[in-house]
Amino acid sequence: MKLSFLLLATTALLRSARRQRLDWRQAMRRSYALLSLGGLLLAGCASTTTSSERTWMLEQYAAWAPDVAFYAPIAQAAYRRSPGMPALPNTQFVRVTDLPVSGGVPGTTTTYVLGTDDVAHRHYIGIEGTQDFRQLLTDADAVPREDNTLSIRVHPGFAAVARAVDEDLKAKRLLKAGYTVGLTGHSLGGAAALLLAMRLEKAGGTVERLVTFGQPRVTDTAGVSAFNRLMQKTTRVAGCDDVVPFVPSRGYTHGGNVLLLLDSPYFEAAREDLSRRPFAVALLELMNVRDGDAFRGHQMATYIARLAQPRTKPWTYTAVNPIVCSGR
Repeated sequence: MKLSFLLLATTALLRSARRQRLDWRQAMRRSYALLSLGGLLLAGCASTTTSSERTWMLEQYAAWAPDVAFYAPIAQAAYRRSPGMPALPNTQFVRVTDLPVSGGVPGTTTTYVLGTDDVAHRHYIGIEGTQDFRQLLTDADAVPREDNTLSIRVHPGFAAVARAVDEDLKAKRLLKAGYTVGLTGHSLGGAAALLLAMRLEKAGGTVERLVTFGQPRVTDTAGVSAFNRLMQKTTRVAGCDDVVPFVPSRGYTHGGNVLLLLDSPYFEAAREDLSRRPFAVALLELMNVRDGDAFRGHQMATYIARLAQPRTKPWTYTAVNPIVCSGR
């Protein structure tokens, strides 16, 4: 494991230095930042999962997997360039594209899909994410601000997208009275889906389920506590080689359940924010030196491919370990 970590740190440093033409002193300073993680990463290389924890994880995976598989195509369809819509029984989908987002970067637009099942009296909403990693790096530095509607501190950029979708749904009267709502999204879309779910519940609506993929953090500890009931209906799917679920890193936290995808057949099911785990800290360091490996597992297509793989072996993932997280 010592060798694995040193190879990881050295490779990331050299790639970053080569791309950015760093001089030797800059490269050394960044090498110290990466190598300082060594003490953290050398601990917990093997899984310390107990028998009871493994049983619990298997039970949770069995409970979450059907919903995760159900909502993944909706999150994919939310992208404006997605070629088709999910085929669900009794459900008609529409896509709203190029919706202006006020309060964000000028010219910003979003897209969402809305499914309506008049038999089950249920709506499904998927919100478009972003694949612009430079924008994600900017979002990572955003300071949470008070949201007047939710009365909690939230990420201002993600909140602007959620507000735009919420106002469009209301203006067009697309949500039917008495219908429950399930929401999803990938990346920024997952963050906006969570904030939209908060807005719907605050207005008296019934959110049945929330499943997100590669979702960044959107609020602080007080915000998570204020919507604790919603968090219990939330499942976040995160990749072990995707840094986005662990940003923004300051002033934010996650709530709800998390399904961490490792190399098949490994996985972890948890009810905590994994951002302080050594593997997450290592991903954040790679992001800080602008190394593309920090985003290696972030694409929605990658999530869908990995969800199709069998998951039969629970694993408590703490330190960087290429045996169970090689990026396959």
